[in-house]
Amino acid sequence: MNQEPVLKFDKVTKTFDLRLLYKNVTFSVYKNQTLLITGKNGTGKTTLLKMIAGLMPTSNGLIHVNIEKNKIGYLGHQTFIYPHLSAIENLRFWTQAFRGICISDDEILEILKKVRLEKFSHDHAGIFSRGMAQRLNIARILLQDPQLLLFDEPSTGLDKESKLLFHNVVQEFQGKNAAILWVSHAPQEDSFLASHEIHIEDKQVTLTSLQEKTNGEQTHV
Repeated sequence: MNQEPVLKFDKVTKTFDLRLLYKNVTFSVYKNQTLLITGKNGTGKTTLLKMIAGLMPTSNGLIHVNIEKNKIGYLGHQTFIYPHLSAIENLRFWTQAFRGICISDDEILEILKKVRLEKFSHDHAGIFSRGMAQRLNIARILLQDPQLLLFDEPSTGLDKESKLLFHNVVQEFQGKNAAILWVSHAPQEDSFLASHEIHIEDKQVTLTSLQEKTNGEQTHV
């Protein structure tokens, strides 16, 4: 590809509690790519995302992120909401924190309609169900409008309606040419949205395009 990568791993090695997760990992991620990260529990999938987000250092090697930090969106199975604040107050706070701007309640309500929470806009987030809390978290990502999205099992515990809504959000960001790295607890349900797969097994990382996977071709990175 001639375009500049959004993200590049350069000979990255990571150990955790003296245990080697992977060594000398090198790959690049470009705009409009959706990479599904797969592997057994404990192989380092979440660690990979945390290193990209700057929440955890590499043991060796470098990770180059070629976009502004406030354009990185992180969405996990843990919802980062303030329970004593209403849905609107949470989104107002996050928008000021991530984008440094103030937006109107009308703009926030439009986003809440997208995630079907407009009827609960003034309710304290602490009373929300798991699915409602995660939909509020999705609204945060929509307001942030990131160019690189890191999804860490975001649909864990969600009902069918909320999972469908999340898939719609993924497609919306794909339409904006965002780059997405996605740890899924149900890859068989989510793979139709992915362009590539990153598989971690036996301390090796394998990057595969879905077309190559169909043809039986893989690239170790």
